[in-house]
Amino acid sequence: MESKKNQALQLIHEDVAEMSELVLGQLRLIDNVVGSGTLWLDQNILKDFRDIEKKIDNFEVKIDGEFIDIICLHHPVASELRKIIACYRISINLERIGDMCLNIVNTLSDIRQNSDISGFVEEISHMQSMTNNMVERSLLSFFHKDIEYAIWTLKNDDVIDDINKKMLKKIIRKNKGQFRDPEAISNFFHIKAIVSNIERIADHATNIAEASIYYLKGEDIRHIKIKE
Repeated sequence: MESKKNQALQLIHEDVAEMSELVLGQLRLIDNVVGSGTLWLDQNILKDFRDIEKKIDNFEVKIDGEFIDIICLHHPVASELRKIIACYRISINLERIGDMCLNIVNTLSDIRQNSDISGFVEEISHMQSMTNNMVERSLLSFFHKDIEYAIWTLKNDDVIDDINKKMLKKIIRKNKGQFRDPEAISNFFHIKAIVSNIERIADHATNIAEASIYYLKGEDIRHIKIKE
């Protein structure tokens, strides 16, 4: 019985790790596209992206089932329970990040021929890279049992929020007096959608960091300021 419990714990850990790699791959693809400055996405790449998104969704369902089975069948002790709760919470946030990534690539597909967005590419690229680092370090915190990665992620969430606010102000300034132009309005919503989705990915990275801290320290720090 103990052997089956260990196998179940190992399986959920491995599935979260594999799901994490899929999500990180999606994030790196977006980073490469935005960083190139072209904002152009090949349709074959877009199809592969959507196929991987389905795999990410399937992992969430699978991990959900494994989480319930371990609790019902194997009666985990406190430390084991913290780990599987963290796995469950991480999988939920990874699936949400996958959704945000899909939103971004769909928007990129819509604007790939539009040159007016070029003035925002550098800021978007910087924000995307920072957010990718937050997701990666939050996951490293869990898999490497290193709380410092989680703390770094939490501290940088405010930085992303500030960039988001500055970007929105810049969008409004740049489009001032042009909102009667349908193309300018379209640009506004495309850029705003991309930036908002990146900011939400950062929020999910902080959720993963909080789940890691719960696993490592047994402390639930949701809704608590990092200084506290």
